[in-house]
Amino acid sequence: MLRLIFTFFVCAAFFGTAPTAKSATIHEFNDAVYDAYGYYRQALFYLRTGNPQVASIELEELTAHWKAIVERFAYSPPDVYSADPKWRNTILDIDKRAAGGLKAALSNEAKAARKLLLPVRTMLSDLRRRNGVINFSDYVDKANAAFNELWKFRHNPPDFESQDQVDKLRRVLSITNYWIERCRDNASANIQDKPEFKRLIQTSLHAFNRIWGAIAEKKADIIISVLRGQRSTDRLLFLHFG
Repeated sequence: MLRLIFTFFVCAAFFGTAPTAKSATIHEFNDAVYDAYGYYRQALFYLRTGNPQVASIELEELTAHWKAIVERFAYSPPDVYSADPKWRNTILDIDKRAAGGLKAALSNEAKAARKLLLPVRTMLSDLRRRNGVINFSDYVDKANAAFNELWKFRHNPPDFESQDQVDKLRRVLSITNYWIERCRDNASANIQDKPEFKRLIQTSLHAFNRIWGAIAEKKADIIISVLRGQRSTDRLLFLHFG
């Protein structure tokens, strides 16, 4: 009996306790979400361009990856999320939306699929914000949101006789420029080294400089033209790096 007890403690000391679901780390969760999120972004792109059948291929991958997240994390969140009362509902709701989006896409209902899936981006952002977590997606989200405000001047350029309108454009432009720079400065080394990322950042900053010049010269047509061209750059930033 003494030998049995001794053997038990030696094994316990050597192997440690069996890993539990609670041993999940934030890095494991982040990596799993990153892998799934790429399919999500691709699916949204195809749905926006009216290709639900192609989007369904991406959504099949999304649903498979997210179901793995549900199994691994829904009932055993990383410690940083463990006190969040909305954790489980968020993870399960995304799972439901992914499955619903896939079903709609397979039925050739692009708008219905997109409507189901669009909130997922905000849900994940809110999940991180509630728990004090920041990752690179948050910087891209901020940059995209800032550009959405700037885009409003595409159809409503400022009246250059109105100082308030000009000042508003300057404020929105400054904020958008700031978040693009934050994307540049907070990207991982792996992302920073990608030629596509460098091109998108440089193209954006160059576009904003042109708008500053157009404001100084009171050229509404240049502002409209630059914003129209910058729209695709803004979307590509999310598609490839969001």
